[in-house]
Amino acid sequence: MKGDDVDPDLALTVAAVWRQERISCPHPNVLQSHLQGSLPAGAAEFVAFHLRDSSCPYCNAVVDDLRAQDAGARTPQLEDLRDRLLRSTAAALRQTRA
Repeated sequence: MKGDDVDPDLALTVAAVWRQERISCPHPNVLQSHLQGSLPAGAAEFVAFHLRDSSCPYCNAVVDDLRAQDAGARTPQLEDLRDRLLRSTAAALRQTRA
């Protein structure tokens, strides 16, 4: 059977299968590592290409969600805890010098 004989409704392209099955999509943990800047150079380049050049809507949505979660994690409670830890550490250091 020649390529001309294929029903266009049944024709699959590699690109369509890859997009539909999300074959090249990195795991959300990899996307999180990318946001944190902790991926090796080659992996970081691939993820950047996948997000920017391929414009993967799924992975870009995951990245948006991860950024929103990260922003939400910086609540006043955590900032208050951080400040208390810094103050107690400074006090402990002053006591050891005296």
